[in-house]
Amino acid sequence: MTIESWAGWYRDHLGSDAATVFAGGGVIKLRIRGVEFEGKRLDDLRPAAEPLPDGAPFALANGALTDCVLEWDQPVTVTDGGEDGAERPATLSCLFSLRRTDPDVHLALHLDGALYESARAERDFTAALAAIRNVLPEDVHLRAPAL
Repeated sequence: MTIESWAGWYRDHLGSDAATVFAGGGVIKLRIRGVEFEGKRLDDLRPAAEPLPDGAPFALANGALTDCVLEWDQPVTVTDGGEDGAERPATLSCLFSLRRTDPDVHLALHLDGALYESARAERDFTAALAAIRNVLPEDVHLRAPAL
């Protein structure tokens, strides 16, 4: 099992902090302020060890991380529809807003100087990824990212 990781940012009512996002084997992990969270979906990240350390300032709803924003960039690969199926590197910028009632995702694919975006408030990562695939040129195919 390959685990990929990306540096990013976590923002909440206390400010911004560096965060690391890990994905592999169907599990997403996040390390913020020295505390690890994990889950199968971004909108269901729970403390890896409970209870939270004393004084750990995180908002939880039904045990899952909430009232925050996660942001990171991850490298992805696109292929073109030509005979050689050439692979090209691209960057997927991810913005995930975890709110108690309606979490949302915004993705932006940076490819060859162009920007392809999902809507600002897709309901989940899969829907946001599908929105990007729908606006890509017909001969460009985005490989599934690790998340």
